[in-house]
Amino acid sequence: MHTPGTRVVAMRDANETTVFLYGYGVYDGDIEHPEFGFPNPRITLDDGAGVVWGLECWWMPEDQFKDLYIKGRSVEIVGIKH
Repeated sequence: MHTPGTRVVAMRDANETTVFLYGYGVYDGDIEHPEFGFPNPRITLDDGAGVVWGLECWWMPEDQFKDLYIKGRSVEIVGIKH
């Protein structure tokens, strides 16, 4: 279980050479999703682009991301489109 305030990464997807990120940010907690009406992890992105919801991405603490996904791949920030 993650604690609100945890530094996280919101990832769109990855291939053999590149990891595509919505961005880095902070886990706000499980907040009621405004469209679907049920609690869902909400991540506020550092770049001021807004929030991304857990149902829209793969997300994890930053330290786990570095250990699991970088491994010689480049990182590309793709941003969010709502």
